[in-house]
Amino acid sequence: MWVATRPPRVGSLSLLCLAVLLCTPLAISSEPAGLFARLFGATEVTAVADDTGGSNCGACSILVGVVEQLAEYHNASVDAYMENLCMWIPSEAAQAGCRLLISTYGPEIIAALENKETPDIVCHTLGLCKTPSGTPMCHVFPLPSRFQGDPIGLSRHVEHRRRQYLNRQQQSGAVTGGGVGKTPAWCKWPGIEEICNIIDAWTGDHLPVEDRDGDRFSTFPSARGTAWRGKDCDDANKNIYPGRRTPDGDANTDSNCNGIYGVDATTGKSYEDLWCNGTQRYGTAVLGDSIGAHFHIPRAWMNVTEMDEESFSNLFYILTNEMDWPELSTATGHSNATKWPEEVHGPMDSLYQRLFTQNHCNHRDYQNVAVNGARATAMNSTIVRSLARRQDADQPLLIMLELVGNDVCSGHPGTSHMTPPEVYHDAQLATLRYLDTILPAGSHILLVGLVDGRFLYDHMHARIHPLGALRHDVTYTDVYGYLECLGVTPCWGWLNSNGSARNATTAHAELLNAELKKIADNETFKNFDVLYSVYNITEAAEIAKTMGKQPWELIEPIDGFHANQLGNALTTRVLWELFEKEKPAWIPALNPHNADILSKFRNQGGY
Repeated sequence: MWVATRPPRVGSLSLLCLAVLLCTPLAISSEPAGLFARLFGATEVTAVADDTGGSNCGACSILVGVVEQLAEYHNASVDAYMENLCMWIPSEAAQAGCRLLISTYGPEIIAALENKETPDIVCHTLGLCKTPSGTPMCHVFPLPSRFQGDPIGLSRHVEHRRRQYLNRQQQSGAVTGGGVGKTPAWCKWPGIEEICNIIDAWTGDHLPVEDRDGDRFSTFPSARGTAWRGKDCDDANKNIYPGRRTPDGDANTDSNCNGIYGVDATTGKSYEDLWCNGTQRYGTAVLGDSIGAHFHIPRAWMNVTEMDEESFSNLFYILTNEMDWPELSTATGHSNATKWPEEVHGPMDSLYQRLFTQNHCNHRDYQNVAVNGARATAMNSTIVRSLARRQDADQPLLIMLELVGNDVCSGHPGTSHMTPPEVYHDAQLATLRYLDTILPAGSHILLVGLVDGRFLYDHMHARIHPLGALRHDVTYTDVYGYLECLGVTPCWGWLNSNGSARNATTAHAELLNAELKKIADNETFKNFDVLYSVYNITEAAEIAKTMGKQPWELIEPIDGFHANQLGNALTTRVLWELFEKEKPAWIPALNPHNADILSKFRNQGGY
């Protein structure tokens, strides 16, 4: 049984804010993949990244390319839009860091772009990108026409410009990071190292960064707070939190934070007893990966035709949510997508929202325990332990256990880094057995198998990426190949131009799905039943076609790897229809007192 043994967390938010805002303009994260790689959904890097510059290289090329295109689009100078980009960052501290970068690299960037060098060549000149001997240069933007088909000439040109840059650095006495021409190790700088350590600690246990009573629920919106888990209505009392059974009908205290409490003067009964007791109640949770967390990068961050001073207004919120949007996700969505007109495009629908619509007594009873990059082994060893549920005191849960790609996806080529079927089987079964020790009786678990990720390349590869929106010169094939070249691709197998690699990845995914289905068919559990289903993006795409949409319109435009807002909403519809067909008992009866609850308690305290 889970108990609130984690010590309270307070006082770290100001340092967390500083950490995010300092690290953002540097395009560096203390986590293995780096912030740039995470922009495209990668959560680890390969040894190749050490040789190419990895995230540092990618961040440089993208930033220089964006600045160059902004200047062209607005018919202004490059240096003016460097300054504009800094001013658009919503923090004076972060703006100062941005200006430090400009003072360090700006003159070289401006001179190179005026000389018609491409962003990729600029970043090789600065030493943030490297080309290992005997390999082609990684580039996301088209090479200058004079070097197309001439890799030797390109290599000589880059080496010449690099030597010129280093000579100027030596003459001026400039030092960047650990020395002249060296790539800065930002998280080793004095004052920054402590901040990076805080980020590591915060993201390591997947729990709210602000939790005063240690019950794993918070009042802070981001940083694994209320966007991820229902809002704690008393963060000084560990026995008050969303999803618990009410010990006394909540006559005096809202012990389950659903906004329903007090006594009806006419009957003398508590409103919980009158309007909630006897109804079907259970919360909603997801244990999963970046699909379950709803990884999403605003397309305006890389599309200069949409970018303006409002594009980064919610930068801090997005980064402290790990670039995930659990409040709009398939499992735990509870917010209105129109709240973020600059960042989000599409409808919101979720399992939690549908359960709340059936029974308003379920208000705030949601938990999103999904982690970017999660695999079956990590789910069993650490992630599932972050779920908050007390078998003896809480309502049952409807859980979506989804790990739809990372057990076959990584930046490593080939199949050797894919999870073996027997390891996958044992890890998933161990996760379920652990859940059987903490979940209240009457819970339900949807076991979601891996997706057929060939859908991504099939529908995205020839389309123009937001980086190429201005000149129509960068496709998803270019971006996928660039990430692979740098060693930071989120999925070597499925984002590969080689059809055999894509097919081999799907074949391994099918082996893992067979193991998960074997568990669903053969294992029984004391406190919950299970239902197996693959992550069926193709079925969602068929629904989209009836709406006049094409399959590519269900995929995130920046990373070309995750389901977007529409994809999340339609996945909810697919799953609900699955429940109606296979598990109708999982859909609670409509609470006849919903209108009474709405009349008395309005929005029940909101979210």
